[in-house]
Amino acid sequence: MLRAKWAVEDRRLIAEQQRGVLGPAHLRWRGNSAAENRLRWDEWDWSSRGEEWNASPEWKQSVIDNLIDAWMPHDGVILEIGPGGGRWSQRLLERASRLILLDVSERPLDLCRERFAGASNVDYVLSSGRDMPGVEDTTVDAVWCFDVFVHVAPVDQLGYLDQIARVLTPGGVAVLHHADGRNRGRLPSRRGWRSPMSRDLFAAAARERGLLVERQFDSWGPDGHGFDLSAYADAITAVRRPSGE
Repeated sequence: MLRAKWAVEDRRLIAEQQRGVLGPAHLRWRGNSAAENRLRWDEWDWSSRGEEWNASPEWKQSVIDNLIDAWMPHDGVILEIGPGGGRWSQRLLERASRLILLDVSERPLDLCRERFAGASNVDYVLSSGRDMPGVEDTTVDAVWCFDVFVHVAPVDQLGYLDQIARVLTPGGVAVLHHADGRNRGRLPSRRGWRSPMSRDLFAAAARERGLLVERQFDSWGPDGHGFDLSAYADAITAVRRPSGE
C-alpha cells in the first residue's frame, strides 16, 4: 500500500515539475521541514565535519576546482547556505573579502566558529529555514549552497530564492545544488532524504524572482565530464541577478 501511495504522489510531483509549476503536490509536502532539519543537524555526528559525504578526495577537489573556483569571485562578499562542518567554507574563506555562514541549526555554526576562530571576516547567521536575518539588500556578491537544498522542503527553497534575489548585488551569482526529479524507478531520492524538486521547476521559480538562469548541469570536469551528481539524480543551477538593476 505504501508503494502504491508513493507512486500516486510521485506522478503528481513529476507532472508539476515538468510543467514548472509549484502546485498542490509540492505545497503539501510535509517532509524536510526547517524543524526537521534543525533537529537532524543539531544531533548529527559532526566528528568528520561532513567530509563523509565526499565521493572521494578527487571528487571533492573537482568541486573546488570546477565549481567554487570557477564561480565564486575573488575578494567579494560570499554567503554560504548550510556550511555544516565547513568542508566548503575553508575554500570560500580563502577567496572572500567577507564570508557569511548561514544555517538553520546552531550546531554547525558553533563548529564553524571553532574552526575559523582566527578569521575576523566571517559572520554567522541563524536562519528560521527560509530567511537571511541581518543580511542587507544587494550586499552579497555570490551565494554558495551545496548538499543543502536537496534536504529542504520546496516552499522553503522558494523562500531562500526570494532572499537570494534580495541580497545579491547586480551581476551577483548563486550556485545552488538541488534535487532533479525523484525515484528514477528505484527510489534513490528517498534513501537520500531528498526533497522533491526538478531543474525545470527550480529554473521557473528563479525566473519568477527576476534571476537569470545562467546554467544548469549535473556533471563537470574535463570537457564537462568526469565527476557528477548521478548517485541521487541531483542538479546544480547557477543563477545571476541582472547587472543592469
